[in-house]
Amino acid sequence: MDNEKKAVTYNSSLTGETQVTLDIQQYMNNKSMYIGLMCREDGYDEPFGDVTVNLSFEAPDYCGYLNVNDMPDIEQFITDNELGEFTGFTQRSGYCEYPLYMFNVDKLRELCPDGMEMYEANIGMERKSETKELSR
Repeated sequence: MDNEKKAVTYNSSLTGETQVTLDIQQYMNNKSMYIGLMCREDGYDEPFGDVTVNLSFEAPDYCGYLNVNDMPDIEQFITDNELGEFTGFTQRSGYCEYPLYMFNVDKLRELCPDGMEMYEANIGMERKSETKELSR
């Protein structure tokens, strides 16, 4: 299976280690990147948590505000799995300050090829078909 999602380990200070896969979509109101985590339970994918949050401020392409409010270990997860890096920018919403991360495009394509393909098509970054044929 060419487009199968690959699992990575989420290390939570609350629940321990969980094998998760990425779910990449877009927020409807501003087309910013949405990344969620899914875990396998009883043979089905179940939502585990939202990596990104949808703020009123649009994030640049391939970037997102990390959900540090609901997932306190999310920055460590992103760093440990080389999924992205902190841009130095944050955005405050309510009582929480959310860090803006630029995601590692190649790593996201590796872990969630279908989600990235749809995201990139929606932002006008159509990948060349030759690159797909070379990877077979």
